[in-house]
Amino acid sequence: MITKKEALEKIKEYVASQEEEVIQFLKDFIAIESVTYNEGKAVEFLANKMKEFGFDEVRIDKVGNVVGRVGSGKTVLLYDAHIDTVELGEPADWGGMNPLEAQMEEGKVLRGRGAVDDKGCLTGITFAGKALKALGLDQDFTLWVSGSLSEEDVEGSCVKAMTEENPDIKPDFVLVAEASEGRVIRGHKGRALIKITVPGKCAHASTAWRGDNALIKALPIMERVDKFQDFVEDPFLGKGSIEVTKVDCKTPSLNTIPGEAVITCDRRISCGESIDDLLAEVSQFYKDIPGVTAAIDTEKVQTYTGYDITCVDYFPSWVLPEDHPLIQSGVDAYTELWGEKPVVGSWEFCTNATHLCGRMGVPAIGYGPGDGSLCHSTQDKMPIDELMKAISFYASLPLFVPKKG
Repeated sequence: MITKKEALEKIKEYVASQEEEVIQFLKDFIAIESVTYNEGKAVEFLANKMKEFGFDEVRIDKVGNVVGRVGSGKTVLLYDAHIDTVELGEPADWGGMNPLEAQMEEGKVLRGRGAVDDKGCLTGITFAGKALKALGLDQDFTLWVSGSLSEEDVEGSCVKAMTEENPDIKPDFVLVAEASEGRVIRGHKGRALIKITVPGKCAHASTAWRGDNALIKALPIMERVDKFQDFVEDPFLGKGSIEVTKVDCKTPSLNTIPGEAVITCDRRISCGESIDDLLAEVSQFYKDIPGVTAAIDTEKVQTYTGYDITCVDYFPSWVLPEDHPLIQSGVDAYTELWGEKPVVGSWEFCTNATHLCGRMGVPAIGYGPGDGSLCHSTQDKMPIDELMKAISFYASLPLFVPKKG
């Protein structure tokens, strides 16, 4: 039986030999348009690749997620990265390039829609499964690799459905693969969408005195939201925040004062506040304005397979202590691979860990190559050297996590 040090050297050597295949895989993956709720062709591509790479089992569940298994040991890990992307954008905004035709730029950086968010990371965890299988290092754990749906719109909802539709997948540990600049992530804020409904009465603008302008009544509410800073502060995640992001007016024409205004607020959750906590907080913004109500938004969405999901737009924060065994396993794997300790930090954005760790309570770690600030932009790109380094990390982590007897 080889030592852990020998196994890490074999992983690094094998991963290095895969670079050309990794680049072509990611180019082909980017070329398949997979905007949220249209991921079917990309799912089929990934499922076929998992089979080609020798995964022990590959499933496309009723929701449309693709999951592949390597190994059959008692300790179960779930690696998740989402397969959907935001809208492509216009070629002119990309400098004339088609965002589905990925281009290699100076410094060996691949640019195209989904390169950093999140097809690069999904490529990484898939090749990690391939490496573990090829090297015979999958003997004392089970690794599930998930290409999940619709994270860009209703994060956590499709992995929630995945765990419900695949009840035999019961992870002991989760890794969420999203861009982290090579840092080990142990938490991030949650979020909620709050809608504040302001009543009024429509009237022609020429006789506005006959009505009650809901938009004007909404102005002081928005001003109070904008000025509010009295958030509880988490020692790791910091303070939450609230921002007005949209106002919808109910009016039959542009020369009619609105009979209703709906203010949408994005509330970032730092300290695990409940839905009741959030609604009590916003009530102070309108308590002197009769008839105003507030609620957490609820979305009804349908995946590309026709699977219906009802999603309450409340996504909790999550944090693991820095001394948690999973975080320490990540730090040890990184240190043993590269001879230096990683930075341990948090994400600014939300991920599927809101459900997997925040709701289910499964210990989670985040890690990924690339710059998260470039997500959703026309500079959506993945440095190949960082991706190759990440594949080695993904393949090594299962060797370090605590094992069941």
